[in-house]
Amino acid sequence: MSERASFILGRALPLGVFGFLLAIQAELAYSGVEQAVAGQLGRAEAMYLLNRLLTVSFFAFLLGIYAVRSKAIAHDHNPLAIAVALIGSFILYGIFLIPGQARSTEVWVLALSDIGLACGMVLALYSLSYLRNRFSIVPEARGLVTTGPYQFVRHPIYLGEIIAGFGLVTPTLFSLHALVLVVFIGAQLTRTYYEERMLRRVYPTYEGYARRTRRLIPFLV
Repeated sequence: MSERASFILGRALPLGVFGFLLAIQAELAYSGVEQAVAGQLGRAEAMYLLNRLLTVSFFAFLLGIYAVRSKAIAHDHNPLAIAVALIGSFILYGIFLIPGQARSTEVWVLALSDIGLACGMVLALYSLSYLRNRFSIVPEARGLVTTGPYQFVRHPIYLGEIIAGFGLVTPTLFSLHALVLVVFIGAQLTRTYYEERMLRRVYPTYEGYARRTRRLIPFLV
């Protein structure tokens, strides 16, 4: 990949996309804050506001990381690795472009959705606080982290995003959104293969770390 293409995919594109998503989520969060100030915040509205604030924090964190992070010491920029990374990062934000998907109005379904979104975003944010400026969408190496949530799974950010993805799709699970979720999870799993292949090449200690630490689900997978 040329230097120009690497800059576009590695910095300019993520900054633009995360900035756009941050602006949208900030506007939604501001609407929720206005409701709270007006005393119109019920349980559902409170959970919605909490999830918007968590999402704003997540995208603000990512935006800051991409603005200041250093150059990678190694990378895997083959087209398939880049494609699955982009799909895994952004495909869920396109589900609302699919029209006519019936949304459940059952209270327990909506509550499960809110809880999944909140738990997933909290885990992703917590994991990001350990990874910090080593984070990258496409496979790149800037250091190896094995502490915090990385003691239990090798990809806790992806685990958090998958939990949040289930929460997002739960109210419309019996629709085309379920197919989007399956593609998303498949992309997340595939990108772990490319990332780990690169990390094994760059860090000799990674093999031992991978043997004693599960890929995505503690004690299971």
